[in-house]
Amino acid sequence: MARIITEETTLKNVVGSLEKESSVLGGIWKYELYFGVGASLFGLAIGFFYNSWGIAIVGGVAFFLGISHYFKRSDNTANIGRFQYGAAGEATVTEMLKSGLPDTYMIMNDVTIKAGTSKAQNDHIVLGPNGIFVIETKAYSGTLSGKADDDYLDQVKEYKGKKTENKIKNPVPQNEYHLDVVKRKMQEGEFAVDDLRSIIVFTNRYARIRIEGSKVPLLKPEMICVTIKNTVSKFTYDEEWLKRLASFLLA
Repeated sequence: MARIITEETTLKNVVGSLEKESSVLGGIWKYELYFGVGASLFGLAIGFFYNSWGIAIVGGVAFFLGISHYFKRSDNTANIGRFQYGAAGEATVTEMLKSGLPDTYMIMNDVTIKAGTSKAQNDHIVLGPNGIFVIETKAYSGTLSGKADDDYLDQVKEYKGKKTENKIKNPVPQNEYHLDVVKRKMQEGEFAVDDLRSIIVFTNRYARIRIEGSKVPLLKPEMICVTIKNTVSKFTYDEEWLKRLASFLLA
């Protein structure tokens, strides 16, 4: 069983922050709305009779805040679901890596690497005797099509006979950037980078991947451990080297 060095925290923290914000907004938007309507109506009456519009302006501001907070809370609800789905996908990959790789491998989850002025937040970095694997996890759904070097992919989703089309970020060049940051960081510490590799994992079982020209493995979770273990490396990395690298990357 592989050893987990760091746990995923970013998505959990984002979800927690959104939930707290939504809880606060849920308690005030109705009051803002009701107060805004009441104050606006009362203020308009005062304004017409006494030519004083201060109360009406306050009511309008409160009404606007109520509407804004209502839509913000709705956006938060949608984002919470999306981030929770992404976190579940990353947890699935972590469990696959942990149970499917031997204890000669180390797993770093949700780790931010800095090299010079560049920074990259990595879903998973696996350190093993046959190399270092920088893994990007995506919970995309639908049919994803495009070329490996495109910045964005075409996403087509169908639900109850309704088709929607979107542009989504292409994880292949995204993870190439992550890989480059990790590479430069390792070079700063004079670590060999010959066996540094990128892997993309799509956790939605129903997603159809049609990305042309990718030299990077595009996998479903059940294939990730087989792919890693079967990777042929230029060098073999011992326990001491891997521990030094892990400590350096986390420093």
